[in-house]
Amino acid sequence: MEWADGVVCLAGVAALALAFTLDGAAQSKLIAAVAMGAGLVAISALVGPETRLGFASLASATFGVGLVTWLALTARLRLSFSWPFAAIFAAALVALSSYAAYLVLASRDLMIADFMTYRGVAMMVARLAHAGNWPLLISAAVQSITQDYSWAPALAPGLLLAATEPTSRAVYTFAILTLYAAPAALALAILARDCARRAGLPRDAQPAGVIALGVATVLVAYPAAFAVAARGMPDVGGLVLVVCALRLAERLARLLALRQGLDRVESMTRRVAIALAVTLYAMFAFRRWYAFAAAGIVVMLALEVGSIALTRGARFRWKDAVAAAALGALALLALLSPVLIDWAPNLSAHDYAQTYAGYRKPLDVFLRELGDWVGLIPTIAALAGAALLWARSRDNRLLRLVLGSAAIAAALFLRIQTPYIHHLDLIAPAIVAPIAASLMLLFARTPGLALLGAAALASVTLFPLARVLNPLGIAPIAGVPRAPRADLDELERLKDWVDERARPDAKICGLGSSYTFSGQLIGELWQLHPDRGPGRRELGVTMPDVDTVDGPPPAALKDCAIMIVGEPVQTHLDPNYQQTVIVPSHEMLSGQGIGAKFHRIGEVFHLEKGVSAVVFERLAPVDDADIAGLQQRWRAARAELGFNDRRR
Repeated sequence: MEWADGVVCLAGVAALALAFTLDGAAQSKLIAAVAMGAGLVAISALVGPETRLGFASLASATFGVGLVTWLALTARLRLSFSWPFAAIFAAALVALSSYAAYLVLASRDLMIADFMTYRGVAMMVARLAHAGNWPLLISAAVQSITQDYSWAPALAPGLLLAATEPTSRAVYTFAILTLYAAPAALALAILARDCARRAGLPRDAQPAGVIALGVATVLVAYPAAFAVAARGMPDVGGLVLVVCALRLAERLARLLALRQGLDRVESMTRRVAIALAVTLYAMFAFRRWYAFAAAGIVVMLALEVGSIALTRGARFRWKDAVAAAALGALALLALLSPVLIDWAPNLSAHDYAQTYAGYRKPLDVFLRELGDWVGLIPTIAALAGAALLWARSRDNRLLRLVLGSAAIAAALFLRIQTPYIHHLDLIAPAIVAPIAASLMLLFARTPGLALLGAAALASVTLFPLARVLNPLGIAPIAGVPRAPRADLDELERLKDWVDERARPDAKICGLGSSYTFSGQLIGELWQLHPDRGPGRRELGVTMPDVDTVDGPPPAALKDCAIMIVGEPVQTHLDPNYQQTVIVPSHEMLSGQGIGAKFHRIGEVFHLEKGVSAVVFERLAPVDDADIAGLQQRWRAARAELGFNDRRR
């Protein structure tokens, strides 16, 4: 529990720091807040763990809403509607919608794994909203912050599905593009404009044209982010929060760099610190892995402020800096209280470096994937753009924050696992902002040449030329449509076969975890006939995939009357970490162990890449002893690989 003691000490130090830095009126508010917090802690101590977690989740959400409301009321912003910006947003949305339709239809794309996870959550939100079960919906959404998949990205799309068609992929995708992808493109363009202004871009240099060019450049410089969104992943929406956090961090550093004696700086510093804390929390709540981006921004901000303090010495705004840090820390601790309560009993269960070790890939595989997702030409363009901005800027603070936070986020993430394509959103600002900002500088002098540069970049990221250059790693192919699966007809037959036989008392299960065949794929084949609606979850059993995440084969395997097994055995990660798939699959295919309770019925589905889905039917009931024996053989297989699973 050392970490819990550390959290308490941090909160105490932050509260003491505030007590010594705030004025009299603010100190009375702090005392009231501490008293309220102590009361909530006392109440929480009197209730059970589940009630305590629910209470903390609701209190955290209420506190967050209160902070956002307070910031909005005290910001004194003059909101104005801009027709040019609205037109740019609308044009971006039209372009993204057309791109998504083309990408999905040309690829005959099936959503699976994380792509289907959030669509499933959105459909759940839609069902709860349509049924008017708002208490359950709010409770589930609020408490999901402690889970690996927060409901936050699916709430707004789910409400839109509730108002239209709960299972519509078109509506869901349009919601993702409207709420997340188009705003992300606009936010990144604004970030690029800010970098360009610090490198000499005049403020009156065709502002609408500059932003329009920025949005177009963002889309073509890193199309992978928007291709993922077009296929149904909401992760790109977190980039809006990243851009907000970067701009707030720069503003906070700029405020602390001002000379002492200026009016309103103290109150502005506090508001910006709290706004930054809320934004960092929102990044974590949106998608948990954005915490790496939050950590990168915090570290870079600390380095920037430390550099200012060393330069200014006694003239530095020490009091304001301490107050800002203390306020931010306390706000984050309060917002994260449900997560801290949930993690406290078993911190080792959240050792993600160990849990996700199976997701690590060899360096050559990762580099090849980077070529597919980013490409050498955009990478060189980003490096050249960053060098240009660095050389031309009198104030490189924002550029340092962008590049440094991305590098730190990437380094931290790589300590956990090898990233998948959507995780590269962590470094997207460092890729697109330098390219877009450089073209904006060129646009101010020679618009035609800047537009030609953006078009040239598009030709190697979004058109068939990308496929020609990709084998050399020069151009990415993540933004162009993939070839449709070669086995769609056979998948149709598999879907019909399963629909005819699956019953609550005769469940159909699948063993395999590759993109060609998996147990999850069977459950997602309803997309081939969306008019029938999603399959009933009670007609199958979800088989585990990753040892360190899911543990040994579960007792629920006893409910499988029919087992469909991938041949050869299908894995998609380091096989050493997928014995929970490999051991039972080998036993089924060989007729030994658990496989002795099943027999082949002769039905085989021939899938792409030479993979067969072989059907087995249960001959005799599978009892607890069979499951215990299977789990023991799983542990023995893990032990042979050098793993110790006694904790399981």
